[in-house]
Amino acid sequence: MAATCLRAEALHTVIIQHVNQVNDSIRVFRFMIPNQTTIQFSAGQWLDVYVPTVSKAGVFTITSAPSAAVAQHGLDGQAPQAYLELAIQKSPDNPPAAWLWQPVPVVMNAEVKVRVGGSFIWPPAGIDVSSLRKVVLVAGGVGINPLMSILTAIADDVKHGKVSEICEVTMLYSMKDPGPPRDVTKMLFLERLTWLFAKRMVRGTFRLFLTRLLDIQQRNAVSNIGGGMVNCHGFEVKFASRKISLSDIASAVGDDRDSAVVYVCGVPTMTDEMVEKLVSNDGLGMKRNRILFEKWW
Repeated sequence: MAATCLRAEALHTVIIQHVNQVNDSIRVFRFMIPNQTTIQFSAGQWLDVYVPTVSKAGVFTITSAPSAAVAQHGLDGQAPQAYLELAIQKSPDNPPAAWLWQPVPVVMNAEVKVRVGGSFIWPPAGIDVSSLRKVVLVAGGVGINPLMSILTAIADDVKHGKVSEICEVTMLYSMKDPGPPRDVTKMLFLERLTWLFAKRMVRGTFRLFLTRLLDIQQRNAVSNIGGGMVNCHGFEVKFASRKISLSDIASAVGDDRDSAVVYVCGVPTMTDEMVEKLVSNDGLGMKRNRILFEKWW
């Protein structure tokens, strides 16, 4: 996926500080940046990750905001530790991922080397973000990873006045439906996304899409196939039981095509189809420089 993309030259040493197993297929890692140093990157980029005993790097997207990787110096020595965060899917055939999916005690406090790369970034190149009225983030499955970093970076920019207060952000997030009771702690980043919008750290809307492969008998047994609600620590998150459609994006963009950007990240088939519809005259007819996309598989 990333073999032809630009990479930085510098290799950095980081230390595995925390591992959260979200569900049977996803772990979220926090890598501490030692010695009060800073690793600079743009939201949306990925890392080459070199783990012990594996010669080839794994490529994993950064899910934390750039601000989290900036060294801070507190007067009392209690400044927050700079870190990078990665969400890594279980993949026995990928040696770096397999190494990271060893029992947690084996990998904790291990040193790994990382290098920053990638061009799917916020802020978008050549666009004045202060002029934006709409930002639409479209995530399919683990395509949420770079968009989690981007959304958090947008929240930082709003806080510091770099993004206009009138700019509306829409997050469209599609994932496989885990089925009832839908434990939000096992649905990647659902809690964090809900918090960012519920606490108005960004102005806009979060829409969740849960997809399931059902046969006819199962469909007849499901009473509410159209959607429902997920309770996220007191906040009710509405979901639709279908894929994200072009009309969902069109509704988010509205009449602001020339003052909007759309980020799309998902599997190649979903990403290619969506991008083509966004730029086609038969679709939204948006300018290509306002559509940014990344493919993951």
